[in-house]
Amino acid sequence: MEQYIQSIPGWDGIVIGMQYGVFLALLAIFSLTVLVHFGISKLLPVLLNKWGGERKVVSKFNSTFQKPLGIAIAAFVLSYWLNELAAQPSLEIPSFVSTISVVAEAVFLVSGLMAAIRAVEMVEYFARWIDDDGELDASQMTLLEAVESTIRFAILITGLILIADSLGFNLGTIVAGLGITGLAVAFAAKDSISNLFGAVTLLMDRPFQMGDWIGVGSIEGEVISIGIRTTLLRTSADTVVTLPNSSLVDSTIENWGKRRWRRYQPVISLDLNSDPDAVETFCRGVEALITNHGKTTKHEGSYSRVSALAKDSIEISCNLYWDVSGGMEERQVREELLLDISKLAKKHDLRFFDPRIRSSM
Repeated sequence: MEQYIQSIPGWDGIVIGMQYGVFLALLAIFSLTVLVHFGISKLLPVLLNKWGGERKVVSKFNSTFQKPLGIAIAAFVLSYWLNELAAQPSLEIPSFVSTISVVAEAVFLVSGLMAAIRAVEMVEYFARWIDDDGELDASQMTLLEAVESTIRFAILITGLILIADSLGFNLGTIVAGLGITGLAVAFAAKDSISNLFGAVTLLMDRPFQMGDWIGVGSIEGEVISIGIRTTLLRTSADTVVTLPNSSLVDSTIENWGKRRWRRYQPVISLDLNSDPDAVETFCRGVEALITNHGKTTKHEGSYSRVSALAKDSIEISCNLYWDVSGGMEERQVREELLLDISKLAKKHDLRFFDPRIRSSM
């Protein structure tokens, strides 16, 4: 670098309190830094969109990763060339150059750490890319969440060590200090350690996975995230409940997502004056509707029987099992069955019990 600066005509002249050649070199370095940042900001989205298409995960990764990566690379370029300039013995380098270099190195480490943590999101893209159908099931998403959390934790620890080293901290002293105070730290972090081992236990035993609807005590919700420290549930009120993994290991978990079928037990109330023969025919017809329905199962355990003669009505208890994939489908087939039952009752001239009519009579 020195020979190029000295080849500039009048390089040793003074401009703004510094040598003319040094001034031009600084101007070139700062211009290169801006150019690199601009290039990363414009070129990265084009490459990612061309490589990953219009996948949602790529666009999300691009929006969160682009800015810190551009800052990190630009800061690295600035720090590297300022250090190269300061290393030239025959040049008179202003004192602010070393200060800017130190700041640029710190910005590079911090931005690089942020970019690396956000880059973990690309693990999902690679998982979808190598998967046969490009769609990840709940168990794969659960494992993926654990892998991403572990990688983020490792990146964070490594980044903090590098930042501490760049700031001049003696890592040997820090390690020795951790050895002396290790017992106290372990005691203070016992909850975090318990949550970590709880996460490992949950991933090994797999009492639930992402997408399952579970109940823990009085809390029910869909599992939306399984992290190193906590598990997140989204309740029916659309709120998010954070549960420590250590508490989940010691709790009774009811997993609605592992049901093989969904039981449904409607009670039909007919008018007390209904014809008994018509009621019996109606019950057999309801059983036929249940058996012939395409979304029912366990027909040997299904029935429709008169269960009680109440004060004002004839009670018919039904029992059936849905073979459906989710709550929306269950509601749809339940509506179909109930409307068919209503049509069947009308066909046999049967009326459902109405307390308003009974009381008026």
